[in-house]
Amino acid sequence: MRAAGPPRVLVTGGSGFIGRRVVRALLNDGADVTGDVGRATIDERIPLRPLTPYGATKAAAEMLIGAYAACYGMTGCSLRFSNVYGPGMQEKDSFVPRLMRAARDRAGVQVYGDGTQVRDLVQVDDVVAGLFAAWRAGFSGPLILGGGESVSVNDMVDAARQVTGAEIPVEYVPAKPGEMPAVIVDISAARALGYRPAHDLKSGLATVWPEFSEAK
Repeated sequence: MRAAGPPRVLVTGGSGFIGRRVVRALLNDGADVTGDVGRATIDERIPLRPLTPYGATKAAAEMLIGAYAACYGMTGCSLRFSNVYGPGMQEKDSFVPRLMRAARDRAGVQVYGDGTQVRDLVQVDDVVAGLFAAWRAGFSGPLILGGGESVSVNDMVDAARQVTGAEIPVEYVPAKPGEMPAVIVDISAARALGYRPAHDLKSGLATVWPEFSEAK
């Protein structure tokens, strides 16, 4: 939790005490709060139905921000990010860095299921731009920040091949229980604030690859 001012702003990844002079709050949230909605498009009006304790804590923090905003006249914005990626992922084990390591090492990757699961990825610089758009607008309530482009896991592999020039063989393995078939988000509310994602999948992966290729 960090407070700065003026104007005072709180940026937090979980629930916590908000100082009495904080007048604007931003919560780092995610799609975990909505649970599995199949292939329906997720917008800010989707009910909160988290399927995991992790998602439930985020939903609770989002409700806490909303309660503070209603009770104390604050501006409280819960930013729901889709899958964030970008530079600085060398120690991460999500799918994007696994693709980059496979390309660097001339190895393959495992894909759960048939690779047709759909995801929305957003590059970290776009997340920062969206955060400032919400802050400057004094937006209150939940706000989805994503890339605005739904891509399959197979699309991600193909894009990584094009960016890195590596073959990246794929081994398809059984899907994990609870694997969501799709995460499709509507970012029209953020666009109304001036948010414009600058990266598509290939240009975003191109910002990740140099750190891996130079670490050979």
